[in-house]
Amino acid sequence: MSNKMVILISAILCWSAVAHAQIQINGTFDAGFSSGGKSSAFISNGISRDYRYLHFSIPQINLLLFAPINDNWYFEARLQSDTWGEGTLRYPRFTLGNITYDDPNKDYSVSIGRFISTFGFYPSRNLTIDRTFIELPLAYSYYISMSDIYGYWDQARYQNGYSYGDGLMTTVYYGGYSTGFRWNWEINENKANLQTSITTVAPGSARDYTNLGNLALQSRLILNPSIEWQIGFSGAYGSFMHYDASVNDAARRATPLENFRQTVLGMDLRYGFGFWEIIAETIYSRWKVPEYRDGSFEFDGTELEKYNYSNIGVNIDIKFEPPFISGSYIAFRADHLNFIEENPVVGNLYGTKDWDKDKFRFTGALGYKISRNVEAKILVSEQTPFDYSLYAFKAIITAFF
Repeated sequence: MSNKMVILISAILCWSAVAHAQIQINGTFDAGFSSGGKSSAFISNGISRDYRYLHFSIPQINLLLFAPINDNWYFEARLQSDTWGEGTLRYPRFTLGNITYDDPNKDYSVSIGRFISTFGFYPSRNLTIDRTFIELPLAYSYYISMSDIYGYWDQARYQNGYSYGDGLMTTVYYGGYSTGFRWNWEINENKANLQTSITTVAPGSARDYTNLGNLALQSRLILNPSIEWQIGFSGAYGSFMHYDASVNDAARRATPLENFRQTVLGMDLRYGFGFWEIIAETIYSRWKVPEYRDGSFEFDGTELEKYNYSNIGVNIDIKFEPPFISGSYIAFRADHLNFIEENPVVGNLYGTKDWDKDKFRFTGALGYKISRNVEAKILVSEQTPFDYSLYAFKAIITAFF
């Protein structure tokens, strides 16, 4: 769904909501300091290269709209400005906008538009105010050598002229949103919930939609066997390639790009007891992709060569809230991203035989709730190769209003 379409729908539905005098507008605001190691890059440690020295910034501002249309229908939207990618605050854009049918007398709801993704644990915590850690785990935040324009691109992370138009992807889109149709079914109140969606692109792509006939199926089953436990099972399958006439036109004529797909499986656990909370998640992704090497695509005769690569991400978050300092917490995250198959190119740039280089990251965090809707958070992380070249530091005030 394009921004123009979202704006049009927003205007229509907002007018309807205003007519009923029920429109609600809230927002969030983040401000603080950050710095990173000499090799910092948004695609690696979340710190843009040009802003790796200690500096003050406003990393994100959001306006959140909720507009009931009647007892069963409502519209919601998020107008977002952030420093993702380039490190400077960008023009506001709509990153969420959907209309939902939710009858309180029924055990299901349906949404159409741009909504919170139905894959994985962390999309439901896409606002900084909702997170223990400022950053997301590697499976959501670390860009791998997959592009929705090039497919597998073994030199992608080492291109001096790399731009965000090249379509590098994370295993699961860091923004946490999908576009399409979503069905939410409360199987057993407060015990079991199933979320399923048909979307315009597979979970790894950051695009709202592609210019090809791509579709994906995503689903997450959430179980709450007791007040302490939450268990989630996620799955997704779909195509993700994007047509770019200057890059993959000849490749597209040889082989339909919709044939290249991503399969993703995930499991997450949350356990809370006393002053402790433990969250763990594993995400496995299988990619069927073309390969772009030395400036051209690999062909098998007259068709594109097809490769199958996979990676797996694992993280565990541990949070402790000291009872003697009300509103504070200490947290630690251990995070790993492993690339399984070997790169067919001998002597690749990664220094390993695998198709990308395995990553480890360790993160510590402190938080303190200054007031009901204002928190102070500090994050320090270090990751492979553990030589301080990719460390990250962030200290922010995040507020909900």
